[in-house]
This record gives sequence, structure tokens and C-alpha cells, in this order.
Amino acid sequence: MLSRHILSLCFVAVGLAACQDGADRSNAGNTPPPSRATAHKDTQSSQEGLYTMEVKLPQLPTSAAPLRATIERYVERQKRAFLDSLDAPGAREQAKELPWDLNLDIAVAARTDRFINVQVDGSAFTGGAHPAPIVDSFTYDLRKRRVVDIRELFDDAHAAEGAFATEARRQLLTALDDQDDPLSSDSQQIDAGTAPDKDHYRVFTLLTGPDDKVHGLTFIFPPYQVAPYSAGPQAIDVSSDAFSAYLKPEYREAFR
Repeated sequence: MLSRHILSLCFVAVGLAACQDGADRSNAGNTPPPSRATAHKDTQSSQEGLYTMEVKLPQLPTSAAPLRATIERYVERQKRAFLDSLDAPGAREQAKELPWDLNLDIAVAARTDRFINVQVDGSAFTGGAHPAPIVDSFTYDLRKRRVVDIRELFDDAHAAEGAFATEARRQLLTALDDQDDPLSSDSQQIDAGTAPDKDHYRVFTLLTGPDDKVHGLTFIFPPYQVAPYSAGPQAIDVSSDAFSAYLKPEYREAFR
């Protein structure tokens, strides 16, 4: 059975850092994590030493040009928001004492005969106690040649998200009582953070098999959504069996 696991993101005092290995709470996951090949790295720093921006971009096929364009627009929005924050009163003085930084690691997380899934793992430090995590994803439909969101995969998106919520709550509530490594959260936060129709399932990746099909979805919950910052981002796996009845006919052959 597919189960909840902790993302391979470790939270340390100075920010977010990628770990070498993720940990599965139940050791039930048999599928190794997909490789995250990064093709291009860009680093920019201010002449005054106020900030550093580091962006890693994935290698994508020419057939995925619309995905590349979407990612580039996303990066520009993140950079603009980060730089705009320097205009706040007292911001530049703070950045002179402790430089700010924006880190975006964008990489291909999964690929099938129908989709390319790209994950964003990053953070923005603009003062304060710790960096703000940046967790996002993009799923590209190779046949339609455009990025699709989670709700576009289903005829009945509400029913599909209800199925996601049922499984997410089961796994996360069970984790509260884990004797070895209990999840630091509570049922109220979990229920609120997994409710359907509230954009809670926006960030996801694909569980793939040797047949080049999607066998399930991994939903990624950023810090604060279902657990406090100190618990880190959380992720749960949902088998295709739980939601296949709600898929649009055009996508059913892409899932197993």
C-alpha cells in the first residue's frame, strides 16, 4: 500500500537544504525516487552585497517548449517579488547586516509517455526567523503540449479531491501516533489542510511504473499546511485505484 512519507527536504536553522535521501515512515514505498537532473544554474548577486539569487533549471526536450516558457515566467515572478521586498521600509538596512537570498531548485521529478512533472524546491530569506519555503510543481501534457493542473485531469474534480482528502487524513492522522517518529501536528490542522476545493492538492508529482504509466500521485504539503514549520513539508501517496473512476476519459489510458 502506498503511504505517507517525509520529503527529502531538511529544515535547518539557517534555512532549507536538500538532503541526500528521503525517509519513508512506513518503509512501504518500493519505487525509488526519480532522478532530478538539473541542466542549468544561474547565480546573481547585488553589487552592494544585499542579496543572492540562485536558480537551477531542468533540461527539457524541445517538444516541451511551452513548459520551459511557463517555468521561465514563474522564475521571473519569484525574482520580481523577492527584489520588490527590498523596497519595504528598513529592508535594505536589514539586508546589509544579514544578506537575503532566493534559492530555486527546479528539476524533472517524473516522466511518463504522457506527462513530464517538474518540481520546485526552494526558499526565500528576507529577514525573520527562517526562510520562507517555496514548494511548487508543474505537470506538462506531452500530447496537448501545455501545462495542466490537478483539477484538469478529472471529470469530477470535487470527488477526486474528496478521495485525496480521505487518504491524506488517514495517513497523516496515523502518523500522529507513530511510536518512533510521531508527526508534530493535530487533527484540526490536518483536517483543515486537506479539505477539498481549497487548492490544497495543487503541488504533486507522479508515481510511475516500468510500463511508463502513472500508478498514483504524491501530494506535497508545504510547511504550515498540515503541520508546523518545524515538522517540514509532508507528502502522501495516493494509488490510482482511489481516484481512477473520476479521471477524464482522455487520461484514463495514462494511468494504471
